[in-house]
Formats: sequence, C-alpha cells, structure tokens
Amino acid sequence: MPEAAPWQEDRPGDLLSHRFKNTGNLTPRIGDETLIPLMAWAFRFIEEFAPDITAAYHDYLKLISADYRHTSKGSRKPQPPGTRRLRLQATLDRLRQLGVGLPGYPDPSGDPKINWMHLGRLAGSVGNTHAYYDREIVLNSGLPVDPQSYVTTRCTASLDGQLWCGPYVAWEEVIPLTLHLQTACFIAIAYLSGMRPGEALNLERGCHRINPSTKLHELHGTTWKNARTPDDAKDPEGQPRRNPWIVHPLAGKAVEVLEQVHTSELLFPKTLRPKPLRGTNGRSDARAGTGQTAAKMTTDIESFIGWVNDYCVRHQRNDRIPEDADGRITANRFRRTLAWHIVRRPRGLVAAVIQYNHISTLVTQGYSGNYHSGFPNELAMERWLERIERLTDIDRYLESGGHVSGPAAEELRERTQQAASKFQGRVLPTRRQAENLLNDPSLQVFKGDGLHCVFDKTTALCTKNEDAPNLGRCHSTCGNIARTDADILEVKAALDRLPQDRFAPPIRHHRAQQVAEHLTGIITSHEYRDR
Repeated sequence: MPEAAPWQEDRPGDLLSHRFKNTGNLTPRIGDETLIPLMAWAFRFIEEFAPDITAAYHDYLKLISADYRHTSKGSRKPQPPGTRRLRLQATLDRLRQLGVGLPGYPDPSGDPKINWMHLGRLAGSVGNTHAYYDREIVLNSGLPVDPQSYVTTRCTASLDGQLWCGPYVAWEEVIPLTLHLQTACFIAIAYLSGMRPGEALNLERGCHRINPSTKLHELHGTTWKNARTPDDAKDPEGQPRRNPWIVHPLAGKAVEVLEQVHTSELLFPKTLRPKPLRGTNGRSDARAGTGQTAAKMTTDIESFIGWVNDYCVRHQRNDRIPEDADGRITANRFRRTLAWHIVRRPRGLVAAVIQYNHISTLVTQGYSGNYHSGFPNELAMERWLERIERLTDIDRYLESGGHVSGPAAEELRERTQQAASKFQGRVLPTRRQAENLLNDPSLQVFKGDGLHCVFDKTTALCTKNEDAPNLGRCHSTCGNIARTDADILEVKAALDRLPQDRFAPPIRHHRAQQVAEHLTGIITSHEYRDR
C-alpha cells in the first residue's frame, strides 16, 4: 500500500479553510470624489445647457430632413424656377447678419474649405448645386470660410460669465451633444430615483407627475422583478410599479427635458440620429426594439465623462471628473450608491425600503452593503467620525461663549469636554475599534429637530429597551434634552411655520396655540432664564 498523504484524511477545505463567500451586493458604490463632479455636470447640462442643445438638435432635424437620403422617393418638391440664386443670396445675407462665415471643413492640410453640401442645406438647395452654378457668387460674397459648419440657432447659456459653447453649435457636434444631454438626464434619473437601469431606460413620456395632495414629484414606470402573469409565470412585459418612485424635482426636470428633445414614446430611444430613408440597406442582425440598453448607456456615461474632462482641459477648468477607484461608472452603480447614501441617514433604512419597494429590510441592507461587502464597516467609521465632529463643533461653540439650555445642558458640557480630551488626535485603524467606541458614554449625543439628545437609557422617554434614542418619538419633557443657539433657530423656524388661522375649527386653533406657547417657552427659557 502507498504511504498515506501527510495531511492524513483531512479535507482540503479543512486545511486551507473554506473560501469566503461574499453574500452582499458586489456592485461597488461610486466614490464621492467622482460622484460629486459627475452629478454637478449632469445637473449643469439639464438646467443650463439643455435649451441650447435642444434648439440646435431641432435645427439639425429641420435641415437634414431636406437631404436627399432623408426624403422618400416622390416626396421632394421642386423649388420654383429662378429662385435658386435668390435663396442663395438671402442665405449669404443671413450668414453675414449672424456674424458667421461660409460653412466649412478642414482639408488634409488643416485649411478650411467650403462645405457646399451644408450651404445647400441652409439655402434649401440640392447637393452641390451652388458649387456647379453659383461658385462665383459665393466666392465674391466677402464672407470668410469658417473652420466648421454650424446650425444657425444662437447659444445663450453661460458658464462662469461666458458662453459655454461658441455662438453656434457645430453641425458635427449636434448629435454628440444631444446624446450627452440624454446621458446627463439618465444619470440624474438613475441616481435620484434608485431605479434599476432597465426600469429607467423603459420610462415613457408622461411618467413624471406631481402628486396633488403631497406635492411630491413621482415617476411612474414598469417593473419586471416579481412581475407574474395570472397563471403565475414570469411576465416578460413587466407590470406597472404599484408605488411610484419619489424623486427630487431635478429628476422630474430631466424627464421634461427629454420630452422636449425628441418625440419618441420612450424617454431613452435607441438612437437620436435620424435614419436615412434611402441609400442604405437595413442590417439583418439589427437588435429588435427601440429602447436604449444598459450596456450602451454605460458606454455613453464614459463618453460623457470624457467630453467633460476634455472641455475642462480646453477651458482650463478645475472641476473635471476624476476616475473612480472601482473602475467604470456602470449604469447599475447609481442604484447601489443611492442606497448607501439613504441608509446612512437617520431612519434611512425605512426610507430605502419604501423607495426601493423591498419587502424586507435585509434586502435593502444588501443593496446598501452588509458587513462583508463593506457598508457597515464604513458606516461604523463614519458614524464615529460624525459624532466626533458634532461634539467638536459643540466644544468650539462652548469655548467661544456659546449658551446651552435644557435639563441636560450640564451633561452635554461634561460629555463634550470628555470627548474632546479623550478622542482629540485619535486614530482608528480598524472597524472593530470604531464599533466599540461608538458605545462610549461621552459619544452618546444625537442631533434631533431643534434639540440635542444627550442620551441616557435610564431617563429616556422615547425608549427603554434600545441603546439609541428614537428621535422620531422625542418627548418635550424628556430629561435628556439640551439646546444650543442653532437648535433655537430651528425652534423659531418651526414656530413661524405654525398656521395662524383664527377661523380654523376651535380644536385645531387651540392646539396650534398650545404648540406656539410651548415653543415660545423653549425660546424664552434659552434666551433669558438660563443665562
């Protein structure tokens, strides 16, 4: 018999340990260094550049619709005899009034040459008609030849006090710029809604509505996850989402921009370039459908970032979009990133469950990340840093003579001093240390609406079994409340928002008076009695 293996009968998994299986969401979130300038440029396109790009695109469609390849047989109407030169002269006069030269393009040596095809578009003529019959008139017009050909709708949007683009958009740049505008709208909608890429790309005209009762902006669309037919089969057509996505008004603005750009039923059509009606043969392997794909949108996002960075280089700007540490910005990373930002906010897990239409909070934890995928590791660190920063701000406030009122005012001062002396200059190399230090008594200070909760479990009125306060159930008589001047400003704002309707029902009016008296008492106590 051969000699036994040195590891005896142990299994390789026991010797080498089981390979760790990551059960969390593996999609990396977009880092803030990339996300912030990316969203800023997307919003800039939607809010500032969109009117210029939309007007240029519509001008482009109008001009190209008269081209030979874009008109069907028998549909071209001949121009009245003897009007060719009149139309040409009117076009030359118009170019002179607009402050542009003859449409051109660079030859191999870089010198501009007349673009007779585009001149014919502007004059409503066919092809190179003017090159054959009217060359002398054009050359004697006194107009210089521009390095490019332009559409004739003037740009008006400015960036830092100057036109963001030349006075006119170049003919060859109209489609790319319109595509960048479409991409900017997708970025805004995907990030501000948390939709899956397929859900965003299948939005249709009229999906944006403002709820008449809540005044919130809603996006209505189709969902495919858990969509079943009556016979319990997967529904390939999807089903209308029962709960609409609640979005920021900028997402609604992005929908309106797309509806103004094109006439397609889908907000994100497969192409924005008009399809020639003759002179080309259709591809037999063309993809079915008229909508954009997530893979193509990822490519468009990369192209959008490239355009922004090139623009920053040309104009010597310092707000370029840096590369993300985790690679390309794919379409599905916006959903992951939004989940991370929502969940890390107070009561954010519940908000994420509603927005993402998840039945279980465990699913949302997966989208935002779990302990293995890195989210709670980062969250523990950031919560620790957040509390340290809050207490540091309060410490500076107290050192500068700031006033604190409320039953827990003295306790807030003591915890602030303890935290400042204990954690100043402290470095946390591991997540476990951050989690342990979160339980430090001096760090149990939480920001609420118009107050700071100096949490003490034994005296808290909002909870008796939890290790953190329930700020949504804060009691005004709780002994854990302390207020700074900034908190009092919030109380004053709440007082100003109270309705002053004397003709309201007596119960309602009496309740408003009670709340106003209570808030006024808090303000008076802070500003006079405790000083």
